[in-house]
Amino acid sequence: MPDVTQAEVGRRLYHVHREKLVETAIKQIQHGLGTEWKSFSEDDILLLGHLLQCTWNTIDQKIWEKISFANITKSDIQKILSHGKGVGPGKNPEPAEVVEIKKILLAIS
Repeated sequence: MPDVTQAEVGRRLYHVHREKLVETAIKQIQHGLGTEWKSFSEDDILLLGHLLQCTWNTIDQKIWEKISFANITKSDIQKILSHGKGVGPGKNPEPAEVVEIKKILLAIS
């Protein structure tokens, strides 16, 4: 096994933790939307995951855990996705877009 610094291990654990929490959130969204979930393409779902990961970075863990992802609406998802124009692998949303996504998530009850 190659030499890996503690910082690299910590960074990777951070990313794995974030990915797992976002994956769980997406499963809750899928369950909550039911058949409406099928209206989103695979690209939409990948973008949603990326946007949620970027937004997760800005939300306190305790607050993230209280977001009721199962109650998110199709309209909410469409609003979130609208903040992802030009976003993809290696290209994160602008900070202002993340702030708007965060507002949408924090408004879910």
